[in-house]
Amino acid sequence: MITCRPYTFIEDTEKMKDFLKLNKEDFLKSYSYLLEEEYDATVWEYIKRTRNAYKRQILD
Repeated sequence: MITCRPYTFIEDTEKMKDFLKLNKEDFLKSYSYLLEEEYDATVWEYIKRTRNAYKRQILD
């Protein structure tokens, strides 16, 4: 069985500005064409990237 990862919009600067400003419900209303799974996948990717950046900062 093949599984697909949900799309993330982590590289989309405009969406990420709103992502950081709006709560989940308001964001998904604004971008009605995005799925909740895509939003959630972006949350996890954002957490992963910020955590890695923090670790690099501590180690440097």
